[in-house]
Amino acid sequence: MNEEEVDMAADDRAGRPEEFDLWRRMTLMVGQLNQSLERMLASECQISLPELMVLIELRYGHERGTRVQELSTAVGLDQSSMSRLVTRLENKGLTARVSCEHDRRGVYCTLTPAGTERGEQAEARCREELSGLLDAASFDDRWASLVARFRHTAAGAATP
Repeated sequence: MNEEEVDMAADDRAGRPEEFDLWRRMTLMVGQLNQSLERMLASECQISLPELMVLIELRYGHERGTRVQELSTAVGLDQSSMSRLVTRLENKGLTARVSCEHDRRGVYCTLTPAGTERGEQAEARCREELSGLLDAASFDDRWASLVARFRHTAAGAATP
């Protein structure tokens, strides 16, 4: 094996550097977007970003409700964190726990009318804010190509 082939083999073992760089930049950009959205949601809607994700998940989910375990999978939190989050939403009057008719051990989480209203308002506000943040990021050399890819992909995606 010559030196060039050794270098290529090492690159293959290390993965594609451009994929890692893209992932790293994407992670940084999403982190900054999430921080901005968190601040806006806390000040204007009195909920957190994960709380909004749960409200959205419940709104588009089954009308009987959704089990906490299913919510934790959908939102990407462990079950313990999700249970605490659902309790916070319950204390705010945005969700309720309902026993399963067929399995007394089963508990579903459902939206209250206030939860539906708050979720709709927060989602609409979050969409506006995200659009503005992405507009601004599209002029930053670090993020412009990511924003273009994101918007191109999102244009073809359906709402949950």
